[in-house]
Amino acid sequence: MHPKRPLGKFPGFAAMHKSAPAGRVMRRIGMLFVLWLIRRKPMKAYDAMKTMREDGMPFATANRIYPLFSSMEKEGLVKGKRISGDKRGGKQYFITIKGKDLLAFCREHMRSGLLGEYLRDMVK
Repeated sequence: MHPKRPLGKFPGFAAMHKSAPAGRVMRRIGMLFVLWLIRRKPMKAYDAMKTMREDGMPFATANRIYPLFSSMEKEGLVKGKRISGDKRGGKQYFITIKGKDLLAFCREHMRSGLLGEYLRDMVK
């Protein structure tokens, strides 16, 4: 059984319910992963990219990560705060309430139904 909460609060994630191009779904899953990282510890986009690459995720490139952070900030999922003294004008990103709500919603969605069964089986 899928969660009862509507996806209207998270319009970009409606693709998780409908047939959408695989690339779009994978980008949203990547976004969830980055939100999860930021929830654990606020960080700069560069730090997220570095962490992901060190863990064997070669697709975590600057031309993917920086636009992703910008998009998440525009959607209100994260809030960037300029780092004083940073010569490059870097931002430290923090997850927002909306970002936490999205993670909670997707956690429930991914626990249920066939998708949940698949994910549980894959991490045994």
